[in-house]
Amino acid sequence: MNGPPFDQGIPLLTEVLSGPEALHETTAEPQEAPPARIAEPAPLLGPAALQPDWDAIEARLTRRILHQVQGKIDHLLEERIAQVLQTALQNALIGMRGALREDLQQSLEQIVAHAVSHELGHLHPPQY
Repeated sequence: MNGPPFDQGIPLLTEVLSGPEALHETTAEPQEAPPARIAEPAPLLGPAALQPDWDAIEARLTRRILHQVQGKIDHLLEERIAQVLQTALQNALIGMRGALREDLQQSLEQIVAHAVSHELGHLHPPQY
C-alpha cells in the first residue's frame, strides 16, 4: 500500500462536523495525507454539541421545497387562468350572441318593412 490510506475529502468518524461549512473547511485545501493512524475515540461533548441546528435545517428544507413546488404552481396557475378565461369568454359570447340576435332581428324587420312599403308604393301609386 504505497498510496495514502484514506481520501482527504471524506471525514473520519472521529471528526465532529457542525454543518456544511465544516465539511467545506475540511475539503477546501487538500493537505498532505497524514500517516496511517488508529482511530481515536471522539472527545466527549455535551448534549448541546450533538444537537442539530433545527432552525437551519428548517430554513434549508423550506427553501428546497419552495423551489421544487414553484414550477408546479406556475404550471397549475397557467392552467387555471386559461380555464377561467375560457369560461368568461364563453359567457361573454353567449350574452353578446343574444344581444346581437335581437339587434339583427330589429334591423331585418325594419329593412323588410321598408322594402315592402317601397314595393307597395310602386304597385299602387298614390291617388290624387
